[in-house]
Amino acid sequence: MTTGTIAPAPSRRGRDGPRFLGFAVPAAVFVVGTLVGFWSSWVPSFWYDEAATVRASTRSTGDLWRMLGNIDAVHGAYYLLMHVWFGVFGVSELSARLPSALAVGAAAAGVAVLGRRFGGTRTAVVAAALCVVTPRLTWAAVEARGYALSAAVAVWATVAVVAAVCDRSRWWLWLLYAAAIALGTVVFVYSSLLVLAHAVTLLWLRTGRRLWAWWTGAVVLAGAATAAFVRVVVAQTGQVSWIPPLDRSTVRTVAQVMWFPGAPLAAVLAAVLIVAAVVVRIRGGRRFGAVVAVTVPWLVVPPAALLVLSAVHDPTFLARYPTFTAPAVGLLLGGLVTTLTRRWWSALLVVAVFAAAAAPAYLEQRTAFAKPSGMDFSAVGRFLDGRVEPGDCVVFGSAAWNPASQRLVAIVHPHAFEGARDIGLRQSADETGWLWDIEIGPTEQPERYAACDVVWFVADEDRDVAERIRHETGEVWDLPAHHILDDPAIAVMRDTGLEVRERWPIHVTQVVLLTRGTEAR
Repeated sequence: MTTGTIAPAPSRRGRDGPRFLGFAVPAAVFVVGTLVGFWSSWVPSFWYDEAATVRASTRSTGDLWRMLGNIDAVHGAYYLLMHVWFGVFGVSELSARLPSALAVGAAAAGVAVLGRRFGGTRTAVVAAALCVVTPRLTWAAVEARGYALSAAVAVWATVAVVAAVCDRSRWWLWLLYAAAIALGTVVFVYSSLLVLAHAVTLLWLRTGRRLWAWWTGAVVLAGAATAAFVRVVVAQTGQVSWIPPLDRSTVRTVAQVMWFPGAPLAAVLAAVLIVAAVVVRIRGGRRFGAVVAVTVPWLVVPPAALLVLSAVHDPTFLARYPTFTAPAVGLLLGGLVTTLTRRWWSALLVVAVFAAAAAPAYLEQRTAFAKPSGMDFSAVGRFLDGRVEPGDCVVFGSAAWNPASQRLVAIVHPHAFEGARDIGLRQSADETGWLWDIEIGPTEQPERYAACDVVWFVADEDRDVAERIRHETGEVWDLPAHHILDDPAIAVMRDTGLEVRERWPIHVTQVVLLTRGTEAR
């Protein structure tokens, strides 16, 4: 197979439609993809990882740089982007997630560009539509983390390398490719594994030595540009020591959760399409062209590399890490659908069936407690907003699943605590150069409670029995039994004359009001 196999494919009428479609289709896809991702993105409560985005990105530039030298350098580029974004638009669930929706729209637009090159306008539209409704990308669109951005950069890096292979005279395309690989690496370091997928694609297409030389030069240039960053990230790998090792659940994680979280039927439909395409090809039917040569390595190589690394070294694989491979799902399925079908209506019917299969996951991702373990930081903040009065004391307890503290509520909704007395902060993260603030233990310094007539205690939920939760995200949490009235912090507060007046369970968090005297608030 030669490089000509990824040149634009003519339609059955000998042309690929009006030239303006080459611009109009990706532009329309960007708008639609952004809107689909953005819809109800403000509904789910913030969760732990998103609170980390808010805590890191809202500190001063100097404090952020100092923190990145100690922890979370892997997310540093995203934090810097969000630092600027929050400075303009403020912090809310809507503003924090809008960049991810825009990134998903950009990823889908890039898929449309690739689809048109591989199979024409019909392939562009179908592949982009399938990309927009792929559950991993609809999840990424409502996640205030860098995963959607890593997907967008991966798509456009692939656009650059395909264009460079097709048009050997435009050497500057290789510079764009190098820049895209470097950007993808600093956005999320595992995105650098995309170069291995592209290498397999070049082998598959049997490209010549000259193209290999250009590709190698671009990869070396990207590697040199990001070498210092990668060294810092590698030095901080201890921060992911919590990732569980591979086990029997890994098979399901790879087969479904990695690209189709919450949508097993969509995973089954994708498998059926792939099997149908293989059967048709084996029987001497239609060829599927370079779309397979580009997408299969993109889908297989990066996750396989993470799995091998997890098996032979330290665990590094989580289902959300290969999000940058998810656009290839839409591109591959789009190419298969438009090759297996002959009419627009039949291709769009397949898209509709796939969208219906993915719809339950899409709707679930946009519910109030859709985040892991039903985290409810936003809901707690909204509950307390207007209830906490100036001069009231606030204490943030610990939670079994939370390595920080329930202070995350104040991080994502600080206005709920305006005028309150924070009697639990030992040292600010801005001072330590770390991600999270350091708390005074709830039972330490009991004299601080004596000066409070009203205390709002934000605490873990009650659990009658211990639980072990394995989330589709990959996290495994051991949650001990817990009863707030037996909490040592409550005992210390009672010793100072405070009494529990009321308790409000929110979801996985509860709010406890303690007052001095007999009058309830």
